[in-house]
Formats: sequence, C-alpha cells, structure tokens
Amino acid sequence: MIHEVVPLIAAELRDYLVSKFDASGDVVKMSTLANQDGSTALKEENVVVVTLVNVERDGSNMLAGGSGKGNMPVYVNLYVMFSTYFTDYVESLKFLSGVIGYFQANPNYLHSGNSLKIELFNIDFRELSNLWMAVGGKYLPSVVYRIRTLDMDEDLISDEIPPVAGMTFDPDIPGPDILNPATAGL
Repeated sequence: MIHEVVPLIAAELRDYLVSKFDASGDVVKMSTLANQDGSTALKEENVVVVTLVNVERDGSNMLAGGSGKGNMPVYVNLYVMFSTYFTDYVESLKFLSGVIGYFQANPNYLHSGNSLKIELFNIDFRELSNLWMAVGGKYLPSVVYRIRTLDMDEDLISDEIPPVAGMTFDPDIPGPDILNPATAGL
C-alpha cells in the first residue's frame, strides 16, 4: 500500500505544479536525500523531493475486540517530507508554496477503499534539526505532511509496483478535477 499511495500523491502533485508554474520536465522526484555513503542522492536540481521519513501505527482507528477471523488490520500514518531543491532560492520558496497550496486544496484521497487525510505536520526546531541529521542532508526548504490512515490489511497489500509516470483518467468515470480547487475537495 505504501508503494502505491506515495507515488500516486507525488504524481498528482507533479501534475499540479507543472500546470500551476508552467514547469517543464519531471519537477517532482521520489528519493532519499543522501545515499548510504553520505553522498547526495539527487542527480537533478530544480525538483521537489518526496521522501518518506516515518511510518507509525495509528491508534485512533483501532477497533475494540476482535472479529474472530485472525489479526485485525493495522492502520498506519505516513510522514512524508517535501523538500525543494532548486538553484534559485526564490524558486525553492515558490515551489514550497505550491506544495502547501496543493495539499490545502486537496486534503483527502480515496485509495483502494482507504480514506486518506493529508495534514500539515508541525515540527519544532530541535525535531527539525534531528530529522535533517537522520536523512543525512543539508537543510532545504521543506514541509512535512502526515498521511492518515492507511489500512495495512495483508489482503490489500499487492506486490505490484504501479508506474509513477502519472495518472490515467477514464472519461467514463466522473471524478474531481484536481487542477480546479473549487471541485477538487472531497
């Protein structure tokens, strides 16, 4: 599920930023910020980097009692950092604003029967410093979002890795226009 949800969100964010800022190319990349040897993992500049920084169990969705059918599904929250890696600092700030604006207009997703809520996660300066040390990078303008609640029921987990190239739309299935904030909210 994680390998489906994070690329989906990254692809939709990329489509939004390309349209919003008339950007060209793959402006959103999923990547760690540093390789295991400490070198920079990014080969390109002028991108928004999407990095999963934590997974935690969500206790708010635990059901009381058991169904008698084995283990109950585990619900998790994903913490995803969006860092702007641009040669021009003002561009970094512009794209960071675009990321925040996108999630402000699109805080809810429905994926494989899961209702996902994406919310800004506040980090104080000490925790932020620890986070950047943990990811092995130099500080970049960034924001962390919590994606709540992902159902990790074993029956729902697929070994298929979906393409990250973008979303395809079936014109016969109505849905929100993600580029139109008036209709995108769920």
